[in-house]
Amino acid sequence: MSFFLLAINLLVFAFNQYNQEKHLKYTQMQLLLQKESDSIQYYEMLLSQHENQSILIHDIKKHLQSIDILNAEKEHDKIAIYIHQLMQSSDLKESPRLCDHDMLNAILSRYQRQCQQKQIAFYADIRSRIVDFITAADLTSLFCNLLDNAVEAAENIPDAYIEISACHREKTPFVVITVVNSSRKNPLSGSGRKPATSKPDKCKHGFGIKSIHKIVLKYQGEIQMYYDGESLTFHTIITLKQPSSAFPGYHPSGYLSERCMAQ
Repeated sequence: MSFFLLAINLLVFAFNQYNQEKHLKYTQMQLLLQKESDSIQYYEMLLSQHENQSILIHDIKKHLQSIDILNAEKEHDKIAIYIHQLMQSSDLKESPRLCDHDMLNAILSRYQRQCQQKQIAFYADIRSRIVDFITAADLTSLFCNLLDNAVEAAENIPDAYIEISACHREKTPFVVITVVNSSRKNPLSGSGRKPATSKPDKCKHGFGIKSIHKIVLKYQGEIQMYYDGESLTFHTIITLKQPSSAFPGYHPSGYLSERCMAQ
């Protein structure tokens, strides 16, 4: 009888542990989805700011006409206030153009500013219309997680840099995304050879890599990661397959495996 009760207690304990783990994973996944949703909203806000800037530039002739009227009336103080208000407008802040995709440009511009603050050299080479087939949500998750990891690894390293590029693999339907970043140590660990987080609470992290793998799988792609101990750099190479509608000229017999190089 006592053995039976012990077995029941062990089963109840195991069931409770299982439920707790499932609940924890569910909560973590919900936090990840919320983070990705917040990121999308943030970059949509940046795109809206860019649109406001274009509107202001379009209306600059009207502003000049108003200033001309004030000048004719010799309202110099009002002219000074008017110009000051225009110069302080957030719509006039310069937005760097790193690629022709508005959403990705907003993402890259944000990380470029982060790198400038952390004294990390940032280079981007994104070919024209290269990521048009990727949804806004997937684009945000993929590039933000890649660059979050790169910035974290390169931070506080003298002469650190991050290089990110995206191009077509010639005569194939594949797009190659490459990230190379400075790193003092090899982040690959364990039997699975997956990057290990350097953050103290490892239970709450690691979902960024899982998100990257999920997107790679969705676009029938592959991901390779390796560490170069001689140059102290970490390399991530991702291939994503474009849908046939986005690559009408592709034919399987024309597949070439050579690496996509910068023009």
